[in-house]
Amino acid sequence: MLDDDDELGPLMKPMLEKYGMDLTLAFAPSQAFALLEEESFDAMLLDMMLPELDGMSVCRSIRSSGKPYADIPIVALTARADLTDRIVALEGGIDDFVAKPVEMRELVARIGAVVRRLREDAQDEVASQTAVSAEPAVLHLSPAQMSAVFGPFTVNLTELEMRILRCLQDAQGNTLSRAEILDRIGHHTQSDPAMVDTIIYRVRHKFREQGLKTDFIKTLRGQGYSIKAAQAS
Repeated sequence: MLDDDDELGPLMKPMLEKYGMDLTLAFAPSQAFALLEEESFDAMLLDMMLPELDGMSVCRSIRSSGKPYADIPIVALTARADLTDRIVALEGGIDDFVAKPVEMRELVARIGAVVRRLREDAQDEVASQTAVSAEPAVLHLSPAQMSAVFGPFTVNLTELEMRILRCLQDAQGNTLSRAEILDRIGHHTQSDPAMVDTIIYRVRHKFREQGLKTDFIKTLRGQGYSIKAAQAS
């Protein structure tokens, strides 16, 4: 946890230990980077209002470092949680955020969620790299039937799920940010970009329930989503 408040971290540490989480404290960005070099962590709690270097700058440095810790899940702690701040945080590489004052059960839930997402993405990537197929599976969308087909798997879609998949498909493999996706599907500019994450999660879950082990929707951390092997029907 990187937070210059020398009272908050020590207060949170025993509380998180009750949930089986060990909290390592850093009170300055330089200290945090030194710890990241020395140890492996499941996630990072990052205060967005730091005197030495603001939280977004710390996040960008981590994501662009090229180091093994560049993909660490980051949960932002912020007293400013309006829509603009959330968009900037999500597109800048933050995985999730919790508003101060921190509600401990919400924090634990959000830490658990971002750690699970990272592990699932890693498992999907391994499965994708080891899968052997003479004919690469291709995504087919059927707006008339409101369904999607990938290989032997077929799932039904909601209208919003269909629009987002079609949007990614039309991008022809290029990565689209959450804001770009919302704009291309004609959604209100004030919509929470986290909605896109929810829709992508739902589509992935539907295919996994059918038995799909690989993931044709790719996540580029801090940038957005893309679809590989995409083809319009």
